[in-house]
Amino acid sequence: MKRHDSLLLVAREHHDSLVMARRLMTGKGSAGSGWPEDPAAQARLMADFYADNLKRHFAAENRLVFPAALECGSVEAAGMVQQLMQEHEQMTTLIGQLASAAAVEPAALAELGTLLNTHVRMEDRQLFPMIEARLSAERLALLEADIATMYA
Repeated sequence: MKRHDSLLLVAREHHDSLVMARRLMTGKGSAGSGWPEDPAAQARLMADFYADNLKRHFAAENRLVFPAALECGSVEAAGMVQQLMQEHEQMTTLIGQLASAAAVEPAALAELGTLLNTHVRMEDRQLFPMIEARLSAERLALLEADIATMYA
């Protein structure tokens, strides 16, 4: 299904997040990706990915997308938003802890990768379709403009 324009900027970033999640879960990158074998180096790359991508992405969702989802007025939306916000906090904390750790266990990276993967899939498969189906065209246009301003 084609994503509504209101969520495209945020949704497009999900691909890179899923690639990162896969690398964290498996400990491996694709051929030529430059993905290191050392778990501590992987954690540092994840911290860089967070600083360069996820920090702004999480902020856009927390400030704009999740409040829009709450306007859907359902218990389901409220539950998803609460869970997704908690996961943002959990991932931010885990990334910081792993990036500063002297020794990093591959299992901890895999746990973070699994959380990131599950998180993105919930947004793509449940939250975004709900927003697209339940919000008015006018509200979606406003959401699109607000996200574009944040990403400018």
